Amino acid sequence: MSLLGSSRLFPISLVVAAVAVACSEEERTVKHWVYFGTGASHIYVSAFDPVSGQVVTPREAAEIGRPGFLAIHPSADILYAVGRDTREGSPPEGFAVAFRIDTATGDLQEINRGPTAGRGASHVAVNASATVLAAVNYGDGNTVSLALKADGRIGELVSDLPHSGSSAHPQRQTGPHPHSANFTPDDNFLIVPDLGTDELVAYSVDPSTARLARRPDPQVKMAPGSGPRHMTFHSNGRWAYVINELASTITVLEYATGTGALEPVQTISTLPGDYDGPANTTAEVLVHPNGRFLYGSNRGSNTIAVFAIEPSTGRLSPRELESTGGDWPRNFRLSPDGAFLLVANQRSDDVHVFRVDSQTGALTPSGDSVSVPGPMCVRFVPAQ
Repeated sequence: MSLLGSSRLFPISLVVAAVAVACSEEERTVKHWVYFGTGASHIYVSAFDPVSGQVVTPREAAEIGRPGFLAIHPSADILYAVGRDTREGSPPEGFAVAFRIDTATGDLQEINRGPTAGRGASHVAVNASATVLAAVNYGDGNTVSLALKADGRIGELVSDLPHSGSSAHPQRQTGPHPHSANFTPDDNFLIVPDLGTDELVAYSVDPSTARLARRPDPQVKMAPGSGPRHMTFHSNGRWAYVINELASTITVLEYATGTGALEPVQTISTLPGDYDGPANTTAEVLVHPNGRFLYGSNRGSNTIAVFAIEPSTGRLSPRELESTGGDWPRNFRLSPDGAFLLVANQRSDDVHVFRVDSQTGALTPSGDSVSVPGPMCVRFVPAQ
């Protein structure tokens, strides 16, 4: 396990001129833009070199209150963000915003916005046919869908579906807390891990109307007190992986295309059995593009857990823990080719870059990091 020093956030007023000049030179040959959703008042953008893994000093791309999570249109140069007005005295309603991406400069231009029926959504996703935007409101306990127009604009709020129930944790599970929206690989269903009720709530999706309909009970029940948070699917469409925030575990599930059924087959810890460090909760989970490895983030331990995926069953075996170089890895993202992994350390205000060994899955710090205020989400977009 390696350790990197945390970088401090420099006052923007002192570096704007230097950044503008540096970025104009370094971004001339950029192959990807990387966007950072934050707990602050802006979305940030940086140029990313997929050969060296270098991330240029981020700059503000759009102003929006607490744009924690982002989603990218599957076929158009559009970025979606969920946020809320954080100005004193402003109404508490959250919203989703569509931005046009200038792939030559990385700049964002707002197209329009729509309501998310809550005080601020914790996650957002777009289906593969780009007709539905789904969001979940952790504090309000509901899942919503909005129609997307053919040009990517956000349309009307179509579904507003409350969750109900509770579970074992006396503070964190007194009511429902849906934490992420996940369209299935066949695009027929939306799966919502609910941290508060220890359920995977399944909705059928009508892509023509953007309407969601809750699938008949029983929903998938996770272990009491586990707190399912985020979810990812394997590229083969057969396996799903849910990271459980409160229990620091990952659950492997078999997915049945067509019926939407999910069957848990394994649950494994993201920490070693003899772990005696700080209290830990998990956050993000992703499968490597080559389908051979899975990664999960530990907050408290401040590590990325690396697992090998058994090719015939999808089950996991632990490989290593790698320090994230900062504090509270809220989110991470693999570069499109899987050669690098970028970790957003929310509490230390930094993003660290790791090289990925495609044969072993191992992570090695590249030595590169950048400062971002409260990074909560990382998303890549190809440059022009």
